[in-house]
Amino acid sequence: MHPRQAKAISQPPGALMQYRRTGKPPALIEPRSPLITLLEQYSACERLYMRGVTLTPKLGYTGHLRFRDAQRLYCWLKPQPRMLESEHWPAESRRIKQFQKRLSENDLRIACGTWYQ
Repeated sequence: MHPRQAKAISQPPGALMQYRRTGKPPALIEPRSPLITLLEQYSACERLYMRGVTLTPKLGYTGHLRFRDAQRLYCWLKPQPRMLESEHWPAESRRIKQFQKRLSENDLRIACGTWYQ
C-alpha cells in the first residue's frame, strides 16, 4: 500500500470503515492528458524558458488561463506523479475529457508568448 493511500484511510473515519468492509485502499491514478504528455517530452529547464503560456481549449482545457512559464503549467496540470482518485486538483476539473488530439510542438509554440531557443 502506498503511503498516500494509508494516510487517506486513516484520516476520515468513513474511509477506514470502507477499507475494512471492502479490503480495497483508495485507488491511485496518474494525471494524464495530451498536454501533459507533450510537456513531459521537455526537461524542466526547457519548460522554464517557454514563457507566457496561455491554456486554451485547443490544448484540451477550458478557460483561458495564463501561466508564467510551462513549468508552472506542468506543476498545475500534474501536482503529484500519482493522485488519489478522491483528491481534487484544479486542472482535472478544467480538462476537456473528450479531448484526445495528439498535440505537437507547434500547438505549444502557438500558446507560448516566448519560445525557448
